[in-house]
Amino acid sequence: MADSKKTEVRFSVDADYLAALQSRLGLKKSSDLTKVALTLLDWASDEVVHDRTILSANKQGKDIHRLVIPELNNISKSNL
Repeated sequence: MADSKKTEVRFSVDADYLAALQSRLGLKKSSDLTKVALTLLDWASDEVVHDRTILSANKQGKDIHRLVIPELNNISKSNL
C-alpha cells in the first residue's frame, strides 16, 4: 500500500476466541491479528479477481477443501 490515510476500525469479538487465535499465531496485539487477517483477505480477494480458486490439501495433496467465504462471490471484474 502506498502512503494513505489511516482509518481506525473497531468491532466486538469474543475475547476467548481472539486470545486463542492470537496465541495460535504467536501475536501479542489484537491490532497485529487484524493486520494479518486483512492481509489474508486482501490476498484472497485478489485471487478471486484473477479467477483463481483457493484450495487447501493435506501434505499428500489429498483431502482437498475449497475456501468458502460468501462475500468473495461479490467480486466481479468491474471491481478491478
